[in-house]
Amino acid sequence: MSHSADQEKIVLKILSHQPHQYYEILSVTKTASDGEIKKSYRKLAIKLHPDKNPHPRAAEAFKYLNKAWEVLSDPSKRKIFDQTGADPDSRGAAGYSSASAYGGSPFGNTSGFTQHRFNSDFSDDIFNMFFGGGMPQGQTFTFGNNGFTFNTFGGVPEDFFTNVRARSQQRRQQERRYEEQQRRKQPSGWDTIMQILPLIIIILGMLLSTLFAEDTPDFSFSKTSKFNVQRKTPVHNIPFYVKPGFTKDISDRQLKNFDKKVEASYIRDTQNNCAREQIKRNDLMEDAQGWFFTDQRKLEQAEKMPMPNCRKLRDMGIL
Repeated sequence: MSHSADQEKIVLKILSHQPHQYYEILSVTKTASDGEIKKSYRKLAIKLHPDKNPHPRAAEAFKYLNKAWEVLSDPSKRKIFDQTGADPDSRGAAGYSSASAYGGSPFGNTSGFTQHRFNSDFSDDIFNMFFGGGMPQGQTFTFGNNGFTFNTFGGVPEDFFTNVRARSQQRRQQERRYEEQQRRKQPSGWDTIMQILPLIIIILGMLLSTLFAEDTPDFSFSKTSKFNVQRKTPVHNIPFYVKPGFTKDISDRQLKNFDKKVEASYIRDTQNNCAREQIKRNDLMEDAQGWFFTDQRKLEQAEKMPMPNCRKLRDMGIL
């Protein structure tokens, strides 16, 4: 499948940045709020997802984007990144963060050590030396001026280092899953408002209906055995039904005002129902926006959701 010029442009733009330039990748500033970061991520994710963007390097750019989102959407990781400029998941950045919490260097207060901030590549090299079998026999690795030295010797089973590394990776994955669960359990203020908005609208509708309600003769918008005489509203010709002989005991002026009130009641009820339809569609569209990609099938279903009451208002020229 061929890709468009715009699809290629967005892919190359993302890949033009270094993998750790998270703010630039998400096209936000360092002062961006959580909402701005989330909005920018969703917008870019729709354009970069390999299912929607056939460019051969779309998957690579999508990984850049997801990594930037993983860091900047997590307050603790974002703080580490702002302080160190390094990947918060790297051992170097984690060591710097732990040392900063105690106000000292990554090696504590031991004399003879100088405070350093290691980048992720350096920390990975150190890990490979000691746990990947990469350092030859007989070599040493020394810190500071007091002769604090590690010596490497042969004869250590290879499975030992493999198990240590696997347990370390498993622990980091568990920590990330826990942080993700905690973050999802804490809805934002906007999410809370959106959850209770339907209830607020319904309550307001009931209060307004009670406040402006007046004593009017009975009527029905559907024909029944009790209400079987049809009338129509004056402006929009909305059919409704009253009791037989209803017009005998009412003046022309009263009848005209009554017809207007019936029409106002119909429009008010239709507007309330339309508001509920819009809320339901917005909820469905929000559900389609996942953390890492948009479910296009759910999004299309939400956009095509029937909204008969809103359609009635459009036909009347009200919406």
